[in-house]
Amino acid sequence: MNRRTGLGTVVILTNIVWGVISFNAYQGIQDRITNIELHQKVYSESTQRLYDVEFKRWQAVHEKTVAKFLETLGVDGKYDFNNVLISKDSIKKFFNYQVYAKTDLLLKVPEELIRMGFNVPQEIKRSAESPAIFVGKYVLMTSHTNDAEYFKKETAKFETPQGILEIRFEFKVLDYKVEVVLPDSKEVVLKEIYRDREKDFSLFEIPKNLSPKVAAKVKSLNFPFVIGESTELEVGKFIYINGRPGFNSEVARPGFVTALFTATLTDEEVKKDNNEFGISQSTEQGDSGSPIIAFRDGRPELIGIYLGWAGDFHDNGKNVRSRALKINVAVDDIKEKTGINLRELQRQILSAK
Repeated sequence: MNRRTGLGTVVILTNIVWGVISFNAYQGIQDRITNIELHQKVYSESTQRLYDVEFKRWQAVHEKTVAKFLETLGVDGKYDFNNVLISKDSIKKFFNYQVYAKTDLLLKVPEELIRMGFNVPQEIKRSAESPAIFVGKYVLMTSHTNDAEYFKKETAKFETPQGILEIRFEFKVLDYKVEVVLPDSKEVVLKEIYRDREKDFSLFEIPKNLSPKVAAKVKSLNFPFVIGESTELEVGKFIYINGRPGFNSEVARPGFVTALFTATLTDEEVKKDNNEFGISQSTEQGDSGSPIIAFRDGRPELIGIYLGWAGDFHDNGKNVRSRALKINVAVDDIKEKTGINLRELQRQILSAK
């Protein structure tokens, strides 16, 4: 073997050795990478299992804490016993809902009064204003605040040697209309749809031939909350009434449900009325027809209409008890007698906003 051949052989062997060393080093690195990846996978799976366990434990604690907190606040899908969940926005909407209807009558004085020598005109005008609740094109009110039959009857008292003599007179109605008072003081005459004097509520309708401008103003008068379920009321539930006592100014008052029925004591028996419920607010003349709301987990719902006083009076002239019409009585009766579903109509109106 010459010198050149021997050198080539050495180079070849050297390359082979380095190739083997490089391959083994590469294989070692690959094995280490594989071990690292396997370790990372095991660690990741272990960590994920630990995280899942901890997360489920934390989630269970969180759900238990939230459930206890909601239970403490009274979040249960029912009407609330307190006002802690009520939003300021909801209260403002209710306070700002100031909608009224005006009743005007022209009455002919009975001939008996004139013959008895009373110095009265032949015709007199009567006017009354009361809160109203708009649902779309319909207006819900108490009956006695806009009933011509109620206004045309009057009792006159006379002093006689034998004592006070009361004579009941009945006027003849020459003209009668019920109007809604718009925000700009414009008055729109309403059409009577249904009336129940015994349960004390009436339903009117807005005329169809309104100008777009007036129609927009009427639309703005729609009650801002859903119609609730007065069958779900309980004694002690928190409520708000927004009325106009004494015809002076708007007065919103908080209170509670005091009874699920009202009772009237007569000479013979106690008359129980399940169409009504008792409320704790102090009320006065002018409140009749006021909306009453309760709160379902802080969300306002219309559950009644104020009707009037119940029972006697204190020495200072304030009423002892107040009573209201359950909203289900009105809306269910209206649906049965006229086919008008105020509850569903209100739901659609609010959903469209």
